[in-house]
Amino acid sequence: MQDFDTILKQLLHEPDGEAVRYITGHRVVSWRNVEMPTTRNLRADSIGKDEAARSIQIECQTHNDPKMAARMLNYGAWMFAEEGRFPLQYVLYIGRDAMSMPTVVEEPDQIRYMYQLVNMKDLDGEPLMASPQVGDNILAVLMRLRDQREAVRTILERIAEQPAGERRTAYKQLLTLAGLRELGEFVKEEGRRMFVLEDYLQHDVFGPLVQQGLELGLEQGLEQGRHKEALDFLHMIVERLGSLPESLSLRYAAMSTAEIREESKRALSARSIDDLLN
Repeated sequence: MQDFDTILKQLLHEPDGEAVRYITGHRVVSWRNVEMPTTRNLRADSIGKDEAARSIQIECQTHNDPKMAARMLNYGAWMFAEEGRFPLQYVLYIGRDAMSMPTVVEEPDQIRYMYQLVNMKDLDGEPLMASPQVGDNILAVLMRLRDQREAVRTILERIAEQPAGERRTAYKQLLTLAGLRELGEFVKEEGRRMFVLEDYLQHDVFGPLVQQGLELGLEQGLEQGRHKEALDFLHMIVERLGSLPESLSLRYAAMSTAEIREESKRALSARSIDDLLN
């Protein structure tokens, strides 16, 4: 399972991003990692301070938790004990099922507590699409958009303008979040066309191989098919495990279609590039 919490935290914590202000109405100026000292070892997703020094807590949920209100009350009570004031608390729901979590804890004559529950599907994503920050654009995929596929193409074009390392990270973030909106395969198709071909045309070993496959065109369709299968295989490895060392690149460049298919099975169970070197 993908680590949605980690990716959302990365995107929400972008220093120049507009997403948190857009969703909550508050601009967070600093974030901190907080592990709350309880017997259950609670860990909040994100806690920061806004410009007025008020604490803001943001939790992200991919599924409905019937005990969410009690969890948020626990978080808030701990912070009240530490700071003398309850934080502003938001739960961002990014799941596929209809949102159905309680937002209130109430005991007559004792306590009435509530937090803010936000269904990301209900938010208009166009303002974040208009942001110059790629992280904001990626978060917009979770929201309501006029044309989801056109938005994905626009985001991929903006990702393509980033430096290589940042481009790879942003692409993985988009791919993961798009999966929650049933756009994962579309991102892969567009990303393969936009990034992988570009990366391998520049590769010392695979560049000439891929270019040859492109130049063959319809004249040698069978051979071109081999190059496409090799390219799909390489895309799968790089996406899962990272860049290839030269020794592995040379080995794959010499493989036949049958050998590539056999190696694909092994690569699917590999945990690292080192597993493929043996």
